Amino acid sequence: MAAPWPFFLALLLASLPPCLSGDVLEGSVRLAGGNTDAGRVEVFYQGRWGWICLRSHPDAGMTGWGKAEADVICKQLGLRTGVGTMRMANGKSADVLAAITAQCKGTEASITDCELQTRKTEQAGEEICQEDAKLPAGAGVRCTNFLAEEQPQVVMSGAEPKGLLMHASLRVECGSEPLPRLGEVGNGLPTFACAVKEHMTEDEVCAAGGSPGCNADSLRIPEPFVPSSALEAFVFQAPMEGHLLRAETQRSGAPSAHRRQLQSLTDRGVHWSSIGVDLGCAVPGRAGAKCPEASARETSEASLARNASEATFSTDELAAVRSLYLSPVARLLFDLDADVIGLTGRKSMGNISESLDADSNRVFKSLEDNGVAELGDMGLSDEIQLEALTALGEKATVDKLAAVRTPLPLLEQWLQSNVTMRKAVAAYFGGHAVLHGYKVVHLPTTLTPKEFISAHWHHDRAGRRLKLFILLNDVDPQEGHPTQVAMGSHHVSYYWHEEFEQSRYADEYVRREFEAVRLAGAKGTGYIFDTNTIHKGTPEGSQGRNVIVVEYHHAAKCGLISKLSLNIPCPSGDQKALNWYIGLD
Repeated sequence: MAAPWPFFLALLLASLPPCLSGDVLEGSVRLAGGNTDAGRVEVFYQGRWGWICLRSHPDAGMTGWGKAEADVICKQLGLRTGVGTMRMANGKSADVLAAITAQCKGTEASITDCELQTRKTEQAGEEICQEDAKLPAGAGVRCTNFLAEEQPQVVMSGAEPKGLLMHASLRVECGSEPLPRLGEVGNGLPTFACAVKEHMTEDEVCAAGGSPGCNADSLRIPEPFVPSSALEAFVFQAPMEGHLLRAETQRSGAPSAHRRQLQSLTDRGVHWSSIGVDLGCAVPGRAGAKCPEASARETSEASLARNASEATFSTDELAAVRSLYLSPVARLLFDLDADVIGLTGRKSMGNISESLDADSNRVFKSLEDNGVAELGDMGLSDEIQLEALTALGEKATVDKLAAVRTPLPLLEQWLQSNVTMRKAVAAYFGGHAVLHGYKVVHLPTTLTPKEFISAHWHHDRAGRRLKLFILLNDVDPQEGHPTQVAMGSHHVSYYWHEEFEQSRYADEYVRREFEAVRLAGAKGTGYIFDTNTIHKGTPEGSQGRNVIVVEYHHAAKCGLISKLSLNIPCPSGDQKALNWYIGLD
C-alpha cells in the first residue's frame, strides 16, 4: 500500500470547475448520522457529498482528527466552538473521501484551508471504510454554542483536576450549595466549590496494616463483562468486545477489601447488568422492576427521612464501584451526579419534596420513579406556538432533520413564569439547576437508524440531565416518530460514556429489561425526561414532528466539565443559550 501523500485541499479545489449542484459550494460541510451539533462530518467535494474515513483501528486513537479540526468544522457550521471528536458509524462505501487526516490549527475559516493527507483514489475503499464494516470509522465532531465562562463558576481545590481521568483513586466532590460569600459573581450565576480528593486504594490499605476486608479473596464479585453474555445488549458488538475484555481485566484485579465492599452492596440490592450498575435498590422507597421488594417498604416522607441513614453508601463502597466497574468519564459523571442520584445533598436527606406544591411534586415524583413525566397540556398560547413555528419556517416541512435556535421572547417569558416546571426541575437536581437553553426541532417523515443514530436505543453520554419537549403538532404514537423511553433506566450508572458504540443498545435487550413508553400527544402537550434513561427516536412513521426542546443540568456540572475541556455534551451545543439559574428556595 502506498504511503499517504500530503497536499493542500484548497489548491485542489481551486482547480475544479464551479459547483453546479444548486447552492452548495465546494468545501461545504454538514453533519450526518447524529443531530445538528454532533455527527459524522460530510464534505461537499468534487461536486458530491462524502465522508472522511479514519482508517486507523479504534484502539490506535484518532491521529490527525482532534479538537483543532472540530473547532474549524463547528465554526464553519455556524456554531461557536468544537467540544471534541469521535468515531461515528460509516456512511456509504461509494461516498468515502480520499482524505484520511486533517491538519488544522483551529483558526482556519474552512476545512478546505487545512492541510489534509490523502490516499490515491484506488486505495480509498479499504475494508474499514466500507459501509458494512464492523468497526466505526466515520470522522465525527461535537460542537457547542456555550463557553466555560458562561456557566456557573467552579472553584477548585485539592489534587490536579486533570488527574481525575487518569487515576481511579481520585474523585471530585462538589458542594451541594453555592458558596455563600462569593454569591453571584462575574456572569451573575452562582459559584460552587469542588474538591479533588484521593481515596486510598484497598491495596494500599492492606499493605499499610490491613482492614477487616483484607482477607476476602474467596468472595465472588459481579462479573458483567463476560462477552458471551454481555454482547447481546449492544448494537455494535465488534468494537464492544474489545471494551468488554479491557473492562474485565480492570474488574478481575479486585483486591480483597474491594470484594468485601461489593459483597455488601450486592446484599443490599445493588444490581449489576451488562450495561451498568443501579444503586437504586439500596435506597428506601425506590421503586422499579429491579426492586420487587420496594412495594413493601415505607415510602412516606417521614419514613424516608427516618431511614435516610440506611441509604448512605460508605466512601469505601463507592470507591469499589468506581475503580472496578466505571470508565474514567463514567467515574467523573458518577461524582458530579451525586446530588441527583441522592448520594449527597438534600435528596440524600429524604425531604426535598416538602417545599413542592401538588403539581410540582407530581412531576418530580414521576421523574424520580420512572425518569420521565408526561405533562399533558402545557398551557402555551397560540402566539407562542406560532412564534416557534415561524422561526422554523420552511424547515418545518423539509424531509431532513433540522433545528433553529432563533430567540423566542414569548417562549422565554413562559419559561420564566412556569413555577411548576422550575420547582420540579430544581428538586430533581437536588435544589440547584440551570436552564441552559432551547431550540425548535423538525424531525422528517423518513428516518432510518443508519441516517439517524438516535433511532437506536441509547443514553446521551452526559449523565443526569433533563430535556423538556413541547409538541407543535399532533404526534401519533405509531406514525409520528414518538420518543420512546425505557422507564426506570435513569437509575443506571453506565460503565462507559466515551464512545458512541458503548451507548447504543439492542432492541430485544432493552424491551426485556425495561418497560418502554411511547411519548406522543396532541399539539401543545409535553413531556420531560432524564436523558440518562435509555431512549430513542422512532424511525418508523409517515408523519413529521415539530417540537420545542428545553435543556436542564445540575448547576455545578457543566461549569466543571467545560473547565476540564471534556468531550461531553454538557450542555448540548445547538441551542439558544440562556444559562438561567433555578433554585428550589
